[in-house]
Amino acid sequence: MTGPAPRAPIEAKAQAGGLSAVAGGIIVYLLQTYAFKGTVPAGIVSLIYAVVPGLLALAGAYLAPHSPRPGPWTAPAK
Repeated sequence: MTGPAPRAPIEAKAQAGGLSAVAGGIIVYLLQTYAFKGTVPAGIVSLIYAVVPGLLALAGAYLAPHSPRPGPWTAPAK
């Protein structure tokens, strides 16, 4: 029996986009705890969850380095 097939590494742009969603949740927690002292108004929470993760994902993916692709396949010379 063989082992699992090797996985391709996760691209930096995908990692940056995914981690930005975590950052959005942390921002809401920090605002709730320190800025609003307990409760964040529902309108602000909805704006944060709608806008901040998207902007962070865009910025993170834009700034992350591009993953190089392998060159085109060429047939071996005869």
